[in-house]
Amino acid sequence: MSKHVVQHEVNIRLNDIRLEFIRTGERTLTSGKLTRTRTLPETIVAQCMQGQYEIRTQDRTISVNPGEVALIGSDVPFTNIHHLDKNGVMSSRWIHCRFTIFNNIDFSSLLDIPLKISGTQAEQVGILIGELQSFAHGPNSLLDSIRTNELAFKILYILCEVSKPRFTNFYDIRYSKRLVPVFDYINDNLSASISAKDLAKTAHMSLSRFFPYFKSQMQQSPMGYVKKTRITQACRMLVTTEWSISAIAERVGFSNQFHFSRVFKEVCGETPSTYRSQLANAQYLTSDNLS
Repeated sequence: MSKHVVQHEVNIRLNDIRLEFIRTGERTLTSGKLTRTRTLPETIVAQCMQGQYEIRTQDRTISVNPGEVALIGSDVPFTNIHHLDKNGVMSSRWIHCRFTIFNNIDFSSLLDIPLKISGTQAEQVGILIGELQSFAHGPNSLLDSIRTNELAFKILYILCEVSKPRFTNFYDIRYSKRLVPVFDYINDNLSASISAKDLAKTAHMSLSRFFPYFKSQMQQSPMGYVKKTRITQACRMLVTTEWSISAIAERVGFSNQFHFSRVFKEVCGETPSTYRSQLANAQYLTSDNLS
């Protein structure tokens, strides 16, 4: 497979690319056929160990066999069907992660990621997932945290190797510093009501000028970005806390649980309770300040 290592023509600081979170898990099925249709605000890297994955997107259907690795970028709608092998077993191990660049751009959105990899690169990814899983069940020391970040960035490097960049250089994606106060305002006021007028005022722009400017920089509307940020944070709270769904809804700015559940399903393809139950045994390897 040809390599497409992401190239750049501007200086990238060490903290421009950030691992926001990574969680790992494994699943073994011995009966039935699990089918899930979803859209998640995070990148999925899953190695099939036994049985078979069937991955369906809007324009492709692929099979992922033992040893191969399925790759699903953030915000990509997909259906995942788990098929048992002749012995009645389907097993897999996986990570869900989110890397950002320049503070708020999801790194996977910059790449045309293939749906699967095989051969040496799949083997390398499998080894890295296995090492990450070993940290999930042991003590969390400073060296473990450093090693976790090292392994996660090795996986990111492989993703860049096997993917085609969607841009010509980093000038095409580095948003104006003028939006930094806007992102800070959203993060600081996520539990409150936020309007496009509030965001325009924070950017010191008129609403009529701010709306197209934001969309040109972030490829989505200001309020679409706010909604995505609320749901992304809710996904993390559902897995890392025992807060009730109504409490999480309030913390990410929804007036009631019904509205939150409706928007969550609209974005992710499943209810908050289903999302939580499916990832009940997942282990987070990075800590988040969610208070």
